Amino acid sequence: MSAVQRAARKPFKLVAPIMREHPIQKQIADALRLEIAPAGKVSRRGVCWWSVDHANYAGEVPGIRHSRGIIAGIPGLYVLCAGRAYFVEIKAEDGEMSDAQRSVASAVLASRGLFGVARSADEMLALLDAWNIPRKGIIRRASVA
Repeated sequence: MSAVQRAARKPFKLVAPIMREHPIQKQIADALRLEIAPAGKVSRRGVCWWSVDHANYAGEVPGIRHSRGIIAGIPGLYVLCAGRAYFVEIKAEDGEMSDAQRSVASAVLASRGLFGVARSADEMLALLDAWNIPRKGIIRRASVA
């Protein structure tokens, strides 16, 4: 039996692709614009959020980012509410936090900030709800529906 014949005998299985982090960040930003306010604006309930693109653009001078305080591992999304800081690392479904990200998460928690990981807009909304951050309730979470 040839390899083609063996392959033809196996049932075809369609597997959804894993969404990478940039599209997930866009999905989360879209949800936060609906649920809170535009990025960098304060909602009527006193919540402000923004995200930062930390792609590795070291340029021609390695180390220049670090000299400006831009360290490896800083999270990509920030939420401020009632004087508290909330930090969210956005990850793909199969993504894992690096050692630098775990170190920054530990520093955030040690300084009494809150830290979470979101792999989708639904997980981001779950974090907001768990942290009692007020949102409009326009989007129903899949796990609550």
